[in-house]
Amino acid sequence: MKKSFILTLLTIITLGLFQPATALAEESQKLPSGIERDQIGQKIQDFVKEHEKTTAGMATTIFDKDGTIYQGSFGYMNKEKGIKADDNSVFEWGSVGKLAIWVSVMQLWEEGKIDLDEDIRTYLPEGFMKTLRYEKPVTMTDLMNHQAGFGESTHAYKEDKGLSIEEILAVNQPEQSYEPGTMTAYSNFSASLAAYIVERISGQDFSAYVHEHIFQPLGMKDTALSADFKENPKIYQKRMEQISYRADGTSMGTSYFHLGLYPAGNAVSTLADFQKFAQALLKKEKLFKHAETWTTLYTATSNYPGTDMPLNMHGFWTREYGTTLVGHGGNSTGYSSYILLDLKNGIGMTVMTNQDHELVYNYEMPALVFGPKKKTDSATFDKFQSGNYRSARSFASGPMSISRILLYTQFVEKSKDNPLLTQNFSVVSGSGDETKVTASYGDNFRVKDSEILKDWSLLISAAAGIVFSIILFLARGGLDLFRLVFKKGQSKTPKPLRIWTYLTSLAGVGVAINFLLLFNTFATDDLSFLASWRYIVFASLGLILAGCAVFPLLTKARKGLSKSRLYLTVLTSLSALAIVVNILYWSLYQWWGL
Repeated sequence: MKKSFILTLLTIITLGLFQPATALAEESQKLPSGIERDQIGQKIQDFVKEHEKTTAGMATTIFDKDGTIYQGSFGYMNKEKGIKADDNSVFEWGSVGKLAIWVSVMQLWEEGKIDLDEDIRTYLPEGFMKTLRYEKPVTMTDLMNHQAGFGESTHAYKEDKGLSIEEILAVNQPEQSYEPGTMTAYSNFSASLAAYIVERISGQDFSAYVHEHIFQPLGMKDTALSADFKENPKIYQKRMEQISYRADGTSMGTSYFHLGLYPAGNAVSTLADFQKFAQALLKKEKLFKHAETWTTLYTATSNYPGTDMPLNMHGFWTREYGTTLVGHGGNSTGYSSYILLDLKNGIGMTVMTNQDHELVYNYEMPALVFGPKKKTDSATFDKFQSGNYRSARSFASGPMSISRILLYTQFVEKSKDNPLLTQNFSVVSGSGDETKVTASYGDNFRVKDSEILKDWSLLISAAAGIVFSIILFLARGGLDLFRLVFKKGQSKTPKPLRIWTYLTSLAGVGVAINFLLLFNTFATDDLSFLASWRYIVFASLGLILAGCAVFPLLTKARKGLSKSRLYLTVLTSLSALAIVVNILYWSLYQWWGL
C-alpha cells in the first residue's frame, strides 16, 4: 500500500514537471501572431494569391536567431520578358539603408571616436552648417531621432552629378524649421549628414567604410551601396535587367536613379544578403565588439510623448503590431522594402518588392507573423481636436514651399475615421494650436487658423488673377478677331495698352500652365518637378508681370480713357500684382534653391 502510494506520488510529480516543458515547447513552435511556424509558408502563399492581381515581384524571409523559418519569392522582376523573382533577383533597400549609417555611427561610438550628445559642429568643417537658427545645438542623437529640426530637402531626390556627399550637403541645406528635440520630422538630409560625419571621423568614403565594417564581416558579397551601384558590377548588371512597377501594376521601366545623397537610401542586394544584415541585427553578432554596444543600440532615444513607449532607438524605428518591432522601412524609385525585428521573441522578417510605395506586403503581411497592428486607443481619439494638421516633414521654405499647404496640410475632423489616428498607432500631445500627433516616422502638428487663412487668401487671389487673365485674353482676342474678320474698324484702346493687355494676360496664363504641370509631376512622384527650368519660367513670368503691373502708372496712354476702360486697366494691374506676390511669397522664382 505504501509502495503504491509512493509510485502514484512520483507519477504526479513527474507529470507536473514535464507538462509545463511540453507546453513551452509547443508555444515555441508558434510565431508571435499565434500561427504555427510550419504553417506560415502556406499562410503567406495564400496571402500572395489573394493579392496577385496587384503584385509585381516580392521576396520575403522569416527567421530566428538559429536560421530561416520561411523564405519565398513571388511574381516577376520583368513581367514583359517573363523574368520571375528568384534567389538571384536584386532589390533596392530604399531607406532601410539608413540602418547602415546608424550601425556605422555606433561602431565609432564604441571606439570612443564620437559623443552622441555632442554638438555635431564639433565633427564638421568650420562654418559648414549655414541654416541653423536655434541656440540649442544639434547632436548625433537628434539626427538619429530625426529631431534635428530640418525640413524636407530636394537634394535627397536629385541625381548624382559626380559630387561628393560633402559637396552636395554644402550646396543647399534645408531650413531648420523646429528647435532640436521638439519635433520628429523624417529627414534624408539628417541621415546623409550623419554619413558625412562617419566619413570625417573614419577618414574613409562612406561606401568603402560600410563595405569594410558591415558588409564584408557579414559575408554580403551580393550588395552594392554607392550612388550608381557600379562598385559591384554583377549586382549592377542584374539591377539593370529588372523592371519596377507602380502600385497599380503599370511599368516604371528600369527606374534607375543615381541618388546624390546615396547614404539616405541607395543600397541594392539579393534577399539572402538582406537577410544576413537583418539576422545579424537580431542575433546581435559580428557588427560590434562588446555586448554593451548592442544594449545601447536597442535603448530608446525618443519615446511617444507622455509615455514610456519607445519611438526610436538610435535610428531604428519601432512599429506596433501584436508586439513591439524595431527596424526600418524603405522606398526608392520603384522599390519598397522592410526589416522588422521582434527582439523580445527573437523573430525577424524581411520584405522586398519591385513596386513603388508598396503597402500590402510591407505593412499588411507582417501581421501574419507578429499579430495585428496595434490600434490607437480611445483616450487618444477623445483628446484629438479638429483642425488643420501638417506633416512635420514638409518644405517650409524654398521653391517647393507651396506644397506645404497643397500636399502636406489637411483638415482633420474629430471622428472615428480620423486618418491621422487610424492608419498607424498614434499618440496625441499638447492642446489647441500646440496639438501634435506622433506616429512612427514622424509628427503631424496643428497649424494656426490665421496661417491657413493667410496662405489660402494669397492662393485664391492668384487664382482670381489667373482666371481674370484667361477671360481677358479670350475677350480681347475675340473682340480683335471679330473686328478683323468683319472689318468693324480699329479699337479705340491705344495700341500700347492693347499690347500690354495681351502681354499681361498671356503671362498670367503661362503661370497657370507652368504651375499645373509642376503640381502634376510633384503629386505623381515624377522627379522632373526638380527641373530648374520650371522655376526659371516662374521667375521670368514674374518679372514680366511685375513690369505689367506698374506699366499703366508710367504710360501716358492711360490718359483719356473712359471710366470703364480705366476700371478694367486697374483690375488687370491688380491681377498681375496678385500673381507676382504669390511667386514671391512661395519662392517660386528660386531655381537656384533646388
